[in-house]
Amino acid sequence: MLPTIYKPFLTPMNINNFSWKEFSPFNKKNVVVLLGISLFLNILVLAIPIYSLQVFDRVLTSRSFDTLFLISAIVVFLVTIQSALDVLKNYYLQRRATKLDTFASITLYSGINTDTPSNQVSHKDIKELRSFMTSPAFSVVFDILWTPIFIIVMFILHPIVGIVGLSATLLVGGFSFVAHYLKLKKLTNAQLTNMASTYAHDESVTFNETVQSQHLSNGLSQQYHQLTAERIWFEHQLSTSTSTLTSIAKYIRLLLQMVIMAVGATLVIDNAMSAGGIIAGSILMSRALQPLEQLSGALQAWQLALGANKRLNKYFSEIKQLPSTTQFNQVQGALHIDGVSWYPPNASLPLLKNLRLKLEPGNRVAIHGSNGSGKSMLCKIIAGLVKPNTGSIKLDGASINQWSKDQLSQVVGYVPQKIEFLAGTIKQNIAHFDTNIDDDKVIQAAKKIGVHDSIIKLPDGYNTLIGQRGLSLSCGDAQAIAIARALYNQPKLLILDEATSNLDRYKLHQFKQLLLLLAKEKVGVLLVTHNTEIFENMDWVIELESGEIKSAKPVTQAISSSNNDSRNQTKKVHRINNKVVSNA
Repeated sequence: MLPTIYKPFLTPMNINNFSWKEFSPFNKKNVVVLLGISLFLNILVLAIPIYSLQVFDRVLTSRSFDTLFLISAIVVFLVTIQSALDVLKNYYLQRRATKLDTFASITLYSGINTDTPSNQVSHKDIKELRSFMTSPAFSVVFDILWTPIFIIVMFILHPIVGIVGLSATLLVGGFSFVAHYLKLKKLTNAQLTNMASTYAHDESVTFNETVQSQHLSNGLSQQYHQLTAERIWFEHQLSTSTSTLTSIAKYIRLLLQMVIMAVGATLVIDNAMSAGGIIAGSILMSRALQPLEQLSGALQAWQLALGANKRLNKYFSEIKQLPSTTQFNQVQGALHIDGVSWYPPNASLPLLKNLRLKLEPGNRVAIHGSNGSGKSMLCKIIAGLVKPNTGSIKLDGASINQWSKDQLSQVVGYVPQKIEFLAGTIKQNIAHFDTNIDDDKVIQAAKKIGVHDSIIKLPDGYNTLIGQRGLSLSCGDAQAIAIARALYNQPKLLILDEATSNLDRYKLHQFKQLLLLLAKEKVGVLLVTHNTEIFENMDWVIELESGEIKSAKPVTQAISSSNNDSRNQTKKVHRINNKVVSNA
C-alpha cells in the first residue's frame, strides 16, 4: 500500500498538458529554492568557526562558565536550525525527484504509441535525473556559489589568512577541473566497451538456439573475449587514474590544512591574530574546499544529467507539437492510399513509389511480389506505424493522422510478418492487455482462426504464459494467436503481412472461412501472401514490383494468369528434362 503522499502523483497526465519545464531539475523554482536554502546553510556553517574563536578569545581568557553556557546555547540553536534546513532540503529534493519520476515515466510510456521524430529518449534518462536530484552532486554546485562567504570571513580574520584561503580554493578548484577532463576520455571508453560486451552477452543468450544450431559459439567467444579484454583494460585505466587523482587531491588538502595552521600560528606568534583564529581559519578553509573537492565527480554527474534533460525536453516538446486527433463515429473502414512514397533513412531512391489504392468496406485485396518490393513497409504505413515521405493515407476520408492511436488500434487490426508477444498470458496478449478482458471475445477470436482447440490443450489453457520467458509456441500457433489478437477488437480493416505462411491445413481452411465471414461483415482485408491458393478467396490481386504497382487484377483474371504461368513453367521444365535425356 502506497503512502498517502504519493497517491496524488499516480494520476495519469494528459500528454498534451505535460510540461517538462515544470518537472525538470533545472527549472527556475528548483534553482531559487536551492539557492536560498544553500545561502542560509552556508551562513549557519559559520557558527562553529565563530564558536571556536569565541571560546579561545573570550571563555578561556575570562574563565566564565556563564559566557560558555550562553555561547554554547546560541550555537546549539543555530546548528539545530542548520540541521532542520538540511533535512528540509533533502525532503524537498526527494519529493521533486519522486514527482519527476512518476509523471515523466507515466507520460513517457503513454507516448510510446505516439509518432515522434526523436526516439533516443528512454526511462534511463528519467532514472538518471532522479538519482542526480537526490545526490550530493546536484547540491554541491549551489554550495560552491557561496564559497566567497568563507573567503570573506577569512579575510576578516586576517588578510594573509584570506589570501591563503583564496589561493587554496583556486588550486583545488583548478585541480578538480583538470582531474575531470583527464578522466573523461577514459570514462567514455570504459562505458562504450562495457555497453558493447553487455550487448554481445545478452544477444548470445537471446539467440542461444541460433548460436548452437549454426555452431557460432567459437567465433562469438573470441569476439566476446576481445570485447571483455578491452573493457577490463579501459576500466583498469579509469580506476588507476581515479585512485591516483584521489590520492593527489588528498595530499593537496592535507598540505593546505598544514599551511593554514602554520600561517595562523605565525600570525599568533607575531600577535597579529588571536589563538582562536588558528582553529577558525582551519575550519573555514576546510568548509570552503569541501564542495570544490567534490567538483570533479559533480561535473561528470552534471554532464550526464544535462544530456538527459536535453533529450527529455526535446521529446516532450515534440509530443506537444503533434496535431490533435478526433474521435470518429460510425466507422466504415474505407481505405484510400494516394501518391504514397517512402524513402529508407539516408537513401536517395524510394522503396515505395507513388502508390495509389482504394479499399472499400468488405473488399479483400491480396498483395504479392518479390522480396524487397515494399510489401511489409506498405502494411506498416497503413497501420500507422511509419509515416510516408509523400502522399496520404485516409480512413473513411480522414487522414490517418487525424485518428487517435487508441481508436485506430480498435479500427485497424494488424498482424506483422514477425510475430512477437509480450510477457503475459495468451488471454492477455489476445485482449491487448485490456484491464477488463472479455473472455467471450477472446474465445470467439481464437475460434474464428481455429486455434481455440490448440490453446485449451495446453496445461493452463488461455492462462498459459507466453513471451520471452514463457512457453515457446509453434510458428503456426503463434501466427494464429496473432490473427486472433488482431480480431479481438472487431476491426473494420484487417492488415495481414504474411500471416498465413505457417498455418496448417486446418487453420488455413479456417482462415478461408474467416475471409468469407469478414466480407459479410463488411470488414476490409489487405493480405500480403505468396500463397496463390488463397487468391480464390480474395476480390483483387495486386502485384508489387520495385515499390510500384505492376498490376491490379480481379481475382478471376489473377488466377487465370497464375495458372498460365504455372503451365508455361511446367512446359519449360519438360523441355529441359527432354534436352537432358537426349544428351544422355
